[in-house]
Amino acid sequence: MDIPQTVIFDAIGLAGVVFYISAYAALQAGLLRGNGYTYTMMNLIAAALVLVSLTNNFNLSSAIIQTTWIAISVFGLARYFILHHSTRLTPEEAAFARSTLPTIPKPLVRRFFLSGSWEDLPPGTVIAEEDEELGALVYILLGEAEVSHGGHKVGMLDSDAFVGELTCFDGGRATATVTLASPARVFKVTSKELLKLCNRNPELRVDIERAIRKDTGIKLVAANARMSGRSSGAGM
Repeated sequence: MDIPQTVIFDAIGLAGVVFYISAYAALQAGLLRGNGYTYTMMNLIAAALVLVSLTNNFNLSSAIIQTTWIAISVFGLARYFILHHSTRLTPEEAAFARSTLPTIPKPLVRRFFLSGSWEDLPPGTVIAEEDEELGALVYILLGEAEVSHGGHKVGMLDSDAFVGELTCFDGGRATATVTLASPARVFKVTSKELLKLCNRNPELRVDIERAIRKDTGIKLVAANARMSGRSSGAGM
């Protein structure tokens, strides 16, 4: 039994509607980025399917909308491709991106680094002072730092670690003093610049907060391990 042509074109149109709704729902749920390939491609496919369905029951207004949507999507894909492949990250920026912001597009990673600065700091440099406001997010790419509280050493930070992560967005005073124990390569972005960038790019804040939670978890595990070691030693 042959399927009526009208049914086929209606099904194609409905498939386009599914792509439209799925793309928007995934965007709102945080599963897709509005400036990424997937979201734009889903909109392109949706518009193309709806446009095909209109060949059976033509509507000029709808056809203009779908054609314009396709043109905008193609432009967006081309722009994203050019920006992604023309953006160059330094080796240290690429290392940070792989470790901390692996899902952020390279152009946005570049803007993040342009908002702050890299520094080579000597041993003894105090990055954060207990009970004083740091007002920045600091990332130690290479090096070690001693963490002290109340004048007593409470731990060490190795390479690939944040400083000031708990107060970089909301402000507040540092809960410990962090002093470099070796020469270090660090990146620093002020809270003001970080907030300005994240207000324009909310997805960046989501990824930074995710990286901060990961970093905090690693620090807690290390702290628990040190406490367990002390407890075991005390019982011997």
